[in-house]
Amino acid sequence: MMRSAPALILVGCLLTAANALSIPHSLATTRGSEIEWFSCGDFDSQYSIGDELNVTCGYYEVPLDWADESVGTAKLAVARYPAIKERWGTMFANPGGPGGSGIEHVVTFGLNMSDLSGGHYDIVSWDPRGVGHTTPGPVTCFASAEEQAEYFKGTLEDTWIEIKGNLTDGNQLEEFYSHVDQMEVANRGFGERCANYTSGKDLPYVGSAAGARDMVALADYFDPGVQEINYYGISYGSMLGFIFVNMFPDRVGHVVLDGCMNPVLYGNKPSADYVPNYPVGADETFAGFASGCALAGKDGCPLVANDNDTAADVTARLQGMLDLAHELLEAGADMSQTITSAQARAYVHNTLYWPMQWADLANFAYVYELSLQAIAANMSESQLTKRQPSLASWKREDIPTTAAHTYEQIAIVCGDGIDAGNATMRDVFDAIAYTAENVSPMFGPQWNPPARFCWAWPARAAERFTGPWDNELKNPILIIGNTADPVTPFANAQLMTELLGDSAVLLEQDGFGHTSIAEKSSCTSDIFKRYFEDGSLPEGDNTHCEIDDSVILFPNSTVTQASAKRNLLAAGRNDFADQTPRARFFA
Repeated sequence: MMRSAPALILVGCLLTAANALSIPHSLATTRGSEIEWFSCGDFDSQYSIGDELNVTCGYYEVPLDWADESVGTAKLAVARYPAIKERWGTMFANPGGPGGSGIEHVVTFGLNMSDLSGGHYDIVSWDPRGVGHTTPGPVTCFASAEEQAEYFKGTLEDTWIEIKGNLTDGNQLEEFYSHVDQMEVANRGFGERCANYTSGKDLPYVGSAAGARDMVALADYFDPGVQEINYYGISYGSMLGFIFVNMFPDRVGHVVLDGCMNPVLYGNKPSADYVPNYPVGADETFAGFASGCALAGKDGCPLVANDNDTAADVTARLQGMLDLAHELLEAGADMSQTITSAQARAYVHNTLYWPMQWADLANFAYVYELSLQAIAANMSESQLTKRQPSLASWKREDIPTTAAHTYEQIAIVCGDGIDAGNATMRDVFDAIAYTAENVSPMFGPQWNPPARFCWAWPARAAERFTGPWDNELKNPILIIGNTADPVTPFANAQLMTELLGDSAVLLEQDGFGHTSIAEKSSCTSDIFKRYFEDGSLPEGDNTHCEIDDSVILFPNSTVTQASAKRNLLAAGRNDFADQTPRARFFA
């Protein structure tokens, strides 16, 4: 195995990153690149649906290294949805991830974004570096998903984190930590593979600072001579937007950041420190699901066994399923026709993003319970209790892997992160254990945060932005946060607003799910539209928007977000918006 190449890539990248921090932020213009437009279906046949909406795609060239144009060029895959009224300019957008495709975003949601902003703007997005159809393209470290699965076979990367109850129950925490050395070897080897693979040479040119410069260059192309740049970023798109407004404070036009990340943890702290931030609002969101399910009753939510069931009863029933699934796995049951407890937990968490899918989650859980009961009926009680818990005991060779073998998210997150320094695999285990014990017992024990790789990632971006985060902007921006967001807690939106002071206005949407688009709020959309029409924003940071009463969370019921929250408060859940920072990971 080649050892010298990773070291050269790492050292070269880090030296470049150190020097690149002094690049003038005004440098962000290409030299004569032109876009030749074509059908987005030429990228991917599924994007042909954009033809009916007049969405077109093309390539735009920018310097691969903004500090040294002799390095070569990157080719950004760009999509445009034209203004449906008199054109006033362009609104750029990023769908999050990081790693989300801007092409797909415009093809799928261009009409929605146009309506939201009043119809006077072209909606433009692009596949960021390391993503989709842009060059440099998706970061690969394996030839196939099967090769990836074989490499990680028998590790936590292959098995997820299987637990019963809480990670701290019994000897499960000790079992969890027993995999540190195994994962350290696996991740170091993985980092070497990525450095040596074809895309390894491109790793220094993938990152958010370059993404911000790319957007400024696109703005100069679409609206030459116009100083102000308009932007709408959701989830990770909020982080890209926050970097943009602080790198180019004099170029800020109408900017909305929605479903916000924590810029201090992201840009200034060891990558593992971000792990506890993700699920800060997850338990509140799940409590909303359980509350709404109980209110919907048996006709609306099949997880309700009796008409007087409470949210606590629904929670206990689902937790019982997860525990039974774990017991069956440990007893050696044939789980080939269902999924494991860890996989079910991950599915529940992902579905919390979109409250309009909560009925699907309830139906899944009901069928899941029946399948587990059928498996248990074929096993004796002695079989169910004879084994001790083991996090790495299950194998699924009979089920083909569906895991992606590209690493867009990790390349961007780790490329943006501070130098690894003396960070180790143990730091990631500590962060996950802390999260499981202090933040979210159900959703903390997940082996999915990008930070799990950053300590051994072979490169950092050629340019990284680490602040200052409190620049005075040319125009004030709008920051939106959901009260109960399962992955970007409201506290992050508060932090961004506090950092920008008078240059930002905070809007709290009193809803469940990930970002403000998770549930319809006419209040939020009206504020958004007015901002893009005349630049007006609410005064102060005390604006609250409710979810429309027309949004029904469960079929055959009248359950709304407001009624689900009232039910929680009546049951004594007054921690609905309590996202108090905890311990060193939030310092």
